[in-house]
Amino acid sequence: MTTREALRRSGMAIRERLGFPSNSPETELAPGLDRLAEEFVWGSIWARPGLALDDRMLTVLSALTSQQRLPQLRRYIGAALHIGVPPRAIQEVFIQCGLYSGFPTILNALALANDVFAEQGVAVPDTAMPDMDAEALMALGRETMLGLHGDRAHQGYAAPDNTTTAAMYPTAIAYGYGEIWNRPDLSHRQRMICAVAAFTAIDHLSQLVKFAQSALNTGLTREQIVEIIMQTGPYSGFPRALNALAAFGDARG
Repeated sequence: MTTREALRRSGMAIRERLGFPSNSPETELAPGLDRLAEEFVWGSIWARPGLALDDRMLTVLSALTSQQRLPQLRRYIGAALHIGVPPRAIQEVFIQCGLYSGFPTILNALALANDVFAEQGVAVPDTAMPDMDAEALMALGRETMLGLHGDRAHQGYAAPDNTTTAAMYPTAIAYGYGEIWNRPDLSHRQRMICAVAAFTAIDHLSQLVKFAQSALNTGLTREQIVEIIMQTGPYSGFPRALNALAAFGDARG
């Protein structure tokens, strides 16, 4: 069994890699909170094998923006830059998660990120966006949706004959799958990390199960999907992460 001291040493190493000081204001709010953070958050979760550090960072950014934990999100935007996550990738995390948590969350998170970039003197490239007509966008959306989900692309609320969702779902296909999923600066694999983390953080289990299963089609392994869900635990709550793990496990068969 791993000792608490070993967890603390592992946690300290991760904290230092992310550029967080040992005496941050957050961990000085109560006695022993710094040690709890190093053992519980950094040592027990961040230091686990099975998922790369930058993938864990995408997961945390997704969880924090989905719940609009803006003071903490500011700190982690800085940490993401510290470990080399490109500023455009950070912006795209917020756009991807806003598809699930609402457009206002995109605006709030992007404004915060742009403030951090300006404070740190980080230049954000002006990425060219593809332009296509409505018919081509819908065709790309359908192609992307089918490539991600396979047979699940036409089930439940996504079923073509679902008269209740029929008025809204084509918009999701065109602008969700056609536009957002195909924006540059994040791969489909990285966007799937964001989706799985976001659905866990906002406790949307039916969508979590669908996307977690589809994550296998983007190059993620089952073990990595489990790690993504676990990584959200300290940020959006362990009950949500445990519920998501249980739902994903039940859907395996």
